[in-house]
Amino acid sequence: MAMGKSLGRLRAAAAVVACVAGVVEARLTDFVDPLIGTVGPTPGSTIAGGNSFPGAALPWGMVKAGIDTSYLGLADGLGNDCNAGYSPIGNVTAVSLTHVSGSGGVPTYGLISQMPLLGTLEGVNLGDNLTYWQNRSLDQESASVGLFTTTLLNGIKIEITSGNHSALIRYTFPPSSNSNTSSSTPSLSPDAPSASNNAHIFVDLTHVLPAFDADAQPYSQKFLHGDLHTRSTSTSQPSYFGSASYVGGWSQPDIHTLHFCGNFSSSPSLAPVDALAAPAPGPRVPGAATLSWPYNPALPPADPPVPRSYADVRSSAGAGLGLGALFSWAGGSVGVANASAAAVVEARVGVSYVSAARACAHVADELPAGTGFEAVVERARAEWEERVLGAVTVEEDGSAESGNATLKRMLYSALYQTGLMPTDKTGENPWWESDEERPYFDDHYTLWDTYRTTLPLYHLIYTSTYARIVKGLINIFKYEGYLPAGRTANWNGRVQGGTHADTVLADAFVKSVVSAPTNNTTGRGELALSPADWADALAALVTDADAPPARNVDPVAFDGATKEGRGALDEQLRLRFLTRNHTRSLSRGVEYPQNDFAVWSVAAGLLGANANASSLVTPADVARYRDRADWWREQWNPQANTTLDGVGTFTGFVGARDADGAWNFTDYDPRSCGKCGWGSDIYEAKVWETSFSAAPHDMAKIVELMGNEPSFATPFLYNYVPGNNWKTVNQSRAIVDTFYSDARNGYPGNIDSGALPSWLIFNLIGLYPIAGQPLYLLGAPRFSSLTIRLFPGTPQETSLKIKASNMSDTSFYPQRVTLNGAALDRAWLSHSELVDGGELVFEMGAEPAKWDIGERPWSLSPW
Repeated sequence: MAMGKSLGRLRAAAAVVACVAGVVEARLTDFVDPLIGTVGPTPGSTIAGGNSFPGAALPWGMVKAGIDTSYLGLADGLGNDCNAGYSPIGNVTAVSLTHVSGSGGVPTYGLISQMPLLGTLEGVNLGDNLTYWQNRSLDQESASVGLFTTTLLNGIKIEITSGNHSALIRYTFPPSSNSNTSSSTPSLSPDAPSASNNAHIFVDLTHVLPAFDADAQPYSQKFLHGDLHTRSTSTSQPSYFGSASYVGGWSQPDIHTLHFCGNFSSSPSLAPVDALAAPAPGPRVPGAATLSWPYNPALPPADPPVPRSYADVRSSAGAGLGLGALFSWAGGSVGVANASAAAVVEARVGVSYVSAARACAHVADELPAGTGFEAVVERARAEWEERVLGAVTVEEDGSAESGNATLKRMLYSALYQTGLMPTDKTGENPWWESDEERPYFDDHYTLWDTYRTTLPLYHLIYTSTYARIVKGLINIFKYEGYLPAGRTANWNGRVQGGTHADTVLADAFVKSVVSAPTNNTTGRGELALSPADWADALAALVTDADAPPARNVDPVAFDGATKEGRGALDEQLRLRFLTRNHTRSLSRGVEYPQNDFAVWSVAAGLLGANANASSLVTPADVARYRDRADWWREQWNPQANTTLDGVGTFTGFVGARDADGAWNFTDYDPRSCGKCGWGSDIYEAKVWETSFSAAPHDMAKIVELMGNEPSFATPFLYNYVPGNNWKTVNQSRAIVDTFYSDARNGYPGNIDSGALPSWLIFNLIGLYPIAGQPLYLLGAPRFSSLTIRLFPGTPQETSLKIKASNMSDTSFYPQRVTLNGAALDRAWLSHSELVDGGELVFEMGAEPAKWDIGERPWSLSPW
């Protein structure tokens, strides 16, 4: 970050917190609680929780710095993977710089770590974090925008803030000589002088977020090799740099290398000390020691590694050796009872996927010496207000709704959580050059989660960032051959169902360029992608649609092909449906046609309008993709039925088929999905749920097949039946009130890179997008007046005010809806209507009203 921009943001931050008549104005960051979604239904456990990341980060920042914890040794029934590093209870094993937010499965990242230690380190095996981990004082733990704070039970206080590629960590060591990390075996270096008053920071290159479940160990993360170098700074403080390579994690990325660079500063009375460093030949760095040990991710070394004064160490591939460094200080108030001055060590650490030199440059640019900790926190808060939180303003109109602090915390915390991922790694791609002309975003974890609501929200309120994300997806295809379905650590993987980057690109195209499905309505070009960009996008879509990928093997899917592309495409092209010869056959059997609808939408829109498009597709190709958009019907079993007690029998669901076309009823139940995993018929959904969402592009046919007024499980689908918007309002309101809150267990499951928070945001503002179509279904807002900043940073920037009159806890059904003064008789808006902004007004009442008896939303099949 350039210093000019940094100072500008600091001035903006100062303006935000201006005092009026001695009262500090509320900031939007005050309504954000990063701890929402960190706990599941069981207190103390993350099981069925949001796995939200509560540490310090900037919007879409590469560094997400926070504590890593472990459930090992705690009560049965609480333990789980710590996917964001954090658990509500449990021992702290490190502070690390890289995390994801809201994901499930085997953990990813937790790389480039530090751990503060205290005293003699007697009984500590630095190759085994179980010997030095520390529990923390939960009443001294807090999280806010740009700052995470916790205090270990040995008295060490940890405060974390961050830049885009760097973190600033402040350690305050306690004035107590009875706070040693452990005490059961001799000190690390028997010949070293007394170190009872020492403060230490341990850097462990082998540290990763491990898998909790033993069955998942085969693809848990593992350290492979690295190098580590210690030096003295101009202020005689120790510093370090190097690299570390890893493999594994949920997306099964191949080898990826992260470079790092760190330096320290300390209280004036503290000085680097070599108390625990065994002498070694060669130059030494005061206060620094390096160490290595036999590395086995499942089994720590029996003998504690000895820190030695070597300044440079390297572990080659296949050596099976872990690497670390121990930095030590003495003096000041460490171990001194009743000391008046705190003993503080600050660490500035940067990371890069390109080089250690670039990691050092990130530290110098983002966290220059002399920049105070509090100033970095303020800069982060100002940036979150400017780039994310300010997109929606709740107007203070004196109503109970405008003063509802709970709903505000839910809204602004959700906005915050949508800005954590994906990760902007522009300039940090190790495989191909990325820059502002060729932006690059990683950590799409996964598009199966984010294509429905998260990225459509980006289009509206984070438009400039969204345009770069779309370009980034196209760039991944251009340089690597396939769009990602999921992606971490600069590698594509994994594909849960269809190729939903197709839908993301189509959604961007039909809204900003032209929508062939809806009578060629034209967009305003708010994304500013060039004709060449869209030609490349079409090439990416055609590749997904027509080119079966290489078949990687996967330990949880017998048919493999989970890295990228459509792994079951060969069978679908032959049969028009999928059989159980492929895992997740029902999910993919209906999602591939959804993706083909996306391909058709872009191909039809570009053909004839873009000279580059004609070399990729012909009118016959366009007709072929249009036909394939109907193939979900080949997966629809009209004979399948189930009975709900007291309700009745329902017929017609997606179903399993054999290669000869016969329906396969073995282990088939519309109310179930088996284990709902990689080897099941359906991934993370029941047959019934999947049937409702089998063809969002063809709801007319879904309604025909399921009956004209089904009891829709998906609340906004009531809008497809005229006069039933009130049911959408009733159900969506009940879901929000039942399953969402501003508590730490405020989400009904993993937030999935912002997927659940974005769903909540749309429900709070009264709109709902249909991905891949220029269409928004209407619900009802939960605030009496709010303003949405649309398309910020583009020439099309405008605003939409959404108002609800006569609204209360008992008066929340729309009676009349107007857009810029004109009455609506339909429960939907087009994207082109939103582009102009203006005012959307809901007049509320206590009883349901059939105001929406007009035109139904668009559908591929005629109504």
